[in-house]
Amino acid sequence: MTFLTPGFAWGFLSLALITALYLLRRRYLPRQVPSTFLWQRSLKDTEANRPFQRLRKNLMLPLQLLAAACLVLALMQPVTGGGTAGKTVLILDLSASMEAKSGGITRLELAKQEARKRLRQLPAGEEVTILGAGEEVRQVLLSSRDPEEAERALDTLEAGRGGAEIDKAVSLARAVCREGETGGDILVISDTLIPPAGVSAVNVGQGAENRAVISLTAETEGRAWARLENYGEACTVTVVCRADGALCGAQEVEMPAGETTGLGWSLPEGTKRVTVTIREADALAADNELEALVVRSRNVTVALTADSLFLESALKARGNLTVLRADEGNLENTPADLYIMGDDPIRFTLHPGESAITAGEEKPSESGTVTRTGDHPLINGLSLKNVALRSYRPLTGGEAVLRADGDVVLAAAPGEVVLGISLRNTNLALKYDFPILIQNILNRLLPDRAEEEEDAAPPEMPVPAAESDVRHVAPNVIAEGNRTESARGTQWRTVLLCVFLALVMIEFVLSRMGSARKR
Repeated sequence: MTFLTPGFAWGFLSLALITALYLLRRRYLPRQVPSTFLWQRSLKDTEANRPFQRLRKNLMLPLQLLAAACLVLALMQPVTGGGTAGKTVLILDLSASMEAKSGGITRLELAKQEARKRLRQLPAGEEVTILGAGEEVRQVLLSSRDPEEAERALDTLEAGRGGAEIDKAVSLARAVCREGETGGDILVISDTLIPPAGVSAVNVGQGAENRAVISLTAETEGRAWARLENYGEACTVTVVCRADGALCGAQEVEMPAGETTGLGWSLPEGTKRVTVTIREADALAADNELEALVVRSRNVTVALTADSLFLESALKARGNLTVLRADEGNLENTPADLYIMGDDPIRFTLHPGESAITAGEEKPSESGTVTRTGDHPLINGLSLKNVALRSYRPLTGGEAVLRADGDVVLAAAPGEVVLGISLRNTNLALKYDFPILIQNILNRLLPDRAEEEEDAAPPEMPVPAAESDVRHVAPNVIAEGNRTESARGTQWRTVLLCVFLALVMIEFVLSRMGSARKR
């Protein structure tokens, strides 16, 4: 016999508690008797209620002890027979947020501890597969029956700086479980997962506040710009900027709750690499520092057909960029590096006569909000907080970047980006997100050249905003897996619960009969 949840064994302490209650029974209340004939009976009752005496015969005590034992065993979920030919697939989340600390230990370490506990509860001979779900799905262990090998495989797992492809990992796990005749169980150990049907999830860690450097750019003109976001209550942090490893500035910054803050520094001449660091420790250290290469701007010309002050101002935030007013019907006679056409939708293209993205009819927005699709480079540094939307044109074709009501409103294709939202129908142009979005589009279509360093590793990408927000942890979800009953063995939990309820009913009936006899 094996137990699926042996941790409930502590419930057997209730047997000692019930016995102690019988040993330390409360004395009866004082009462009057009409005759001295009952004095002897009264003395016996007094004797029976003295503490720490030898237990007298009482049918209620063994009934209650047996009922408590049945309840505890049911909680431990005993299983007999079978259980040796099944499969278990463990999926561990390796996203950046798994490096967040709870009580001095990272969520990934808590996940490994939970995985080891689950491995030790499996029946002998269980086939174990372990998958690591980071930006790519990694097969760490395949169909091993060696528990020690499985625990060694867990030690090799490390969190990355991006998100987690858990959906792909679950698809692979289901393929593993379908092999053979016994099926299997899938368990995902994460921090924020709401799993699909048939998949169990154990979410580890505790919610915590965090501050992050979400974007950093540096130009040869001698300026560096960083953007910070506060995923928590209002606070004051110290932000340090280093140019090629040498300190070039430090600022104390007050960060309102849940808001973003922009900072700028002057760089020494000839700087090639810039690093910005939040000095104060918080829940997630991975996003407290960001590094960027200084980019060498090149002179570019942008042909703009729409009359939009917000768009023109956002374009001119990039140095060495010239905006030309152009007629959309005469673009072939307007030489430019980039063409921005229309205002509903707004099309950014290198080739004005070609398009892989089409816009549909305008439709009102039901939710009034815009949501991101994954962690596309075009939305690096965007929070999309309090961005409101009245209407939009759904886009088809290209790669989806932003959505509204499930429809694509920002799409990208080679040499082209289309925004299916008119600036008249949104407050996006009034937010910090808008100039950042425009600069991201320019960087994609008109990339600058970074100052290269010999034998130097490229800077790491910023941690995605979704991974930096570690304020919430999802609840655990225990689901029935795909394992067949023969692989599971015989489970006795239901039988034990029925016996427990029967004993409770017998104890209730006997207690009522005893009360009736006393009356």
